[in-house]
Amino acid sequence: MTEPVTPLEALTMPLGAVELPESVQWNSPRVLAISALKEVLASQKAPLPFGPSIGAEEEGRLLSLNRFALQLVTTGLAADQIAIDKSVWMQESTAPQLLLAAQVDEENDVVVFTGVLTSAEFISLARSANPPTEIIIIDTNEFKGGVERLLTLVQLLDPAAIPRLPLKTSPYKAQRSVIAIADWINGQIDEVLGQSFGANLQPLSVGAFRTNIALRFISLPDNNALALVSIPLGLADGQLVSGLAAETCIERFVLQMLATGSNPSSPDGLILLLSASIDGDLLPNGLCISACQGSHTQQQIAEDNTKIEFNFSGGTELINVSLGFPGSNDLVLPPLQLPG
Repeated sequence: MTEPVTPLEALTMPLGAVELPESVQWNSPRVLAISALKEVLASQKAPLPFGPSIGAEEEGRLLSLNRFALQLVTTGLAADQIAIDKSVWMQESTAPQLLLAAQVDEENDVVVFTGVLTSAEFISLARSANPPTEIIIIDTNEFKGGVERLLTLVQLLDPAAIPRLPLKTSPYKAQRSVIAIADWINGQIDEVLGQSFGANLQPLSVGAFRTNIALRFISLPDNNALALVSIPLGLADGQLVSGLAAETCIERFVLQMLATGSNPSSPDGLILLLSASIDGDLLPNGLCISACQGSHTQQQIAEDNTKIEFNFSGGTELINVSLGFPGSNDLVLPPLQLPG
């Protein structure tokens, strides 16, 4: 005997689910998802420009939300993977800035916005997701934050803060360009550090350094402190994140990069300090930081540490810094260069 099917109303409705009128005929999962997104936007206190006004329901077409280029992808409500058409990601001019995943129940007219990926996050996942094909398969649990993260990104950030990154290049396309540490002294920070990693720059005088609470654990050499770049970091469901995404994490820490030198216009040293965001907290056990300059490599895995500190001196070799955590994609900084 076949057991009766439990109606959706008797089940626990997924968190953040949008229920649409059953009286309306929806032509496709995408139409359902766009209608649900419009309902969410209509509930906001301030209107957010959304488009295109005509043809938004066309499969594969990019959407525009508050001037951000948005790719919408859909899958079933119970699916654990989602397929992404990579064709729009092959050129910088067509690559989206944000990728929104929606899980759709066509039978019951329910849409759940699983989460959103920035361009850099998607590129990083796509390169290791599956063998090269026209379709990229990504686990739905890689999409974080629901529609709330989408709204936060498009309302708090300027569109220029999230670059269009083509898939045909390596992750963080501009990341492979060398960053001159000397630029920090003049108040200039590379856009990749600022946009992709949420880095903050603070030029320093000796007096400013001595009164900077955030730097009190750094063992300052005889040289002067010239400039400080800080990158906020965190763990979101076991994944390393930086910048804005780190601000809502329970486990938060910060990577501080201090340029030092006796010549105010030319740094000849770099101090790396990885520490918890809150004084006295421990770094997450298993968090690993690696930094190498030529054959000189420093690496340490946190185990009941409050801080990890590395020091580098001038040379022609680039300084490569990366962070890792078990089960997470590595976070790799652009190569850094001290004056040779």
